[in-house]
Amino acid sequence: MTAEGPEGKGGTALRRLIVAGVIIALAVWFVLANTETVGVKLWLVKVETPMWIMITVVFLAGWAVGALLRRRSAKRRG
Repeated sequence: MTAEGPEGKGGTALRRLIVAGVIIALAVWFVLANTETVGVKLWLVKVETPMWIMITVVFLAGWAVGALLRRRSAKRRG
């Protein structure tokens, strides 16, 4: 048995890929289900845009923050 667990690195990588695929599929489904126009207030400006654009922007922002934090964590360990 290795430090990665009984499955080894291959099993962990496959599991992460499957979880990422499920999350992306759910995000795409959620975006496609919410196509109406919404108003979003950004401090002083109110923006009217389709909801799917706002959801996509928030999803990408969350992904970017996660990637930046993961990179920072990897630098600390390395």
